Formats: sequence, C-alpha cells, structure tokens
Amino acid sequence: MEEETMGFKHEKSMKKNAEFKRKLESKEEEEVGLKLKRSKINVPVCPNPLPELPENFKQHIVGKMGGSDWLLVIQKHLFYSDVNPGASRFSIPFSQIQTYEFLYKKEAEDLNENKVMKVSLLDPSLKETPLTFKRWRMGKCLTYVLTTMWNWVAKKNQLKIDDVVQLWSFRVESSLCFALVKVNHVQRGSKEGVSESKGNEKGANSSSQEEEYGGLYENEL
Repeated sequence: MEEETMGFKHEKSMKKNAEFKRKLESKEEEEVGLKLKRSKINVPVCPNPLPELPENFKQHIVGKMGGSDWLLVIQKHLFYSDVNPGASRFSIPFSQIQTYEFLYKKEAEDLNENKVMKVSLLDPSLKETPLTFKRWRMGKCLTYVLTTMWNWVAKKNQLKIDDVVQLWSFRVESSLCFALVKVNHVQRGSKEGVSESKGNEKGANSSSQEEEYGGLYENEL
C-alpha cells in the first residue's frame, strides 16, 4: 500500500514537472513571437549601413588576443530571457543574424547535431569570459545561445531588458570568439558606419549564407 502511495506521488510530481515545462516552453515561444513581431513593426534594430566594431575592441582583439576577421553577428534588444538568472543564456535568433559567415560550415554542421562549442566572449568591459555556444530550440523556433557563464557576464555589465547590444564574432587563429558591445557605450564621435555598397554586399552574402546554413535546420522546424 505504501509503495502504491509513493508511486502515485511520484507520478503526480512527474505530471506537474511536465506541465511546468510545457508552460515554460509556451512562454518562451510567445516571447520569440513578440521579438519577430517587434522587428517587423518597429524600425530595424540594426542600422544601414552596418556599424563598425569600436576602436577599443579592435585594439584589444588585435593587440592582446591576436585576433582578426570580426563580423557583426546580431544587434538586438535584450529581452527577459536574456537577463533572467534562471535561464542563463543569451539568444541569437536565426531571423536576426546579419551574416552566417561567422561560422565555418563544419561548425554549423556540428551545431546542427547538437554538439556544443567552447568559445571566449570579450564583454563590454573588455574582460574575457569562457562560454558555451550551441543551438537551442524555443518552442518551434531555433536559435543559437551563449550559456554557462552568461549570468556572470550579464550581472557584471549590468545588462537590463531593452538594452541594445551588438554581438560580434572574430577569430583567434582558427578558434571562434565573440565580443559583446553595449550600443549606448559606443563613443559618439567614433566612426560607426561603412559604405552603402559594402553594407549591401554584406547583405547579399548574408542571404546566400542563410540559404546554405539555414537549410541545415529547415527540416526540423
């Protein structure tokens, strides 16, 4: 009799956990939908022409890390899930990625197979933090995420909902690294733009890469 009671309690607990998980996934899916709706209604977050990486980041990447080949991956508003300590992740929705050139094809294939990558993030205070980079499903939507030490980065840099940030990729030798820039921290007098022709060329390349890399995930949506 006691075993039956314990079994019933365990089953009830499992049902509650499953229900909580469904509600969480539903909330995250709704949030992704709001992000997409917001990007369609409002002025695009990322300006045209595309901005340049701030000079202090360039100097640190080249001079102290020996890095190169930086590319703007995404510029976005931070949402609740990006600063929620219980989630501990920074999302990079496929629909907002500026270019897929930041990934080698083999890396994209590995991520598609749910393998994770160890990367280094250069945060707004120019401190380097090891993070995990992987693919994440939010409801029916797929996104890349930075996880593991993300809570520490968010807290240290006082990141808040609606902050606008840029995520840049760069390479140290062949290793993938990222840099996080708070847009309101970019000096006003700095050179932030690139020529229209260069921006349009990058946009064309982005569409081509999305067809190549985005196709890896098409069957899973």
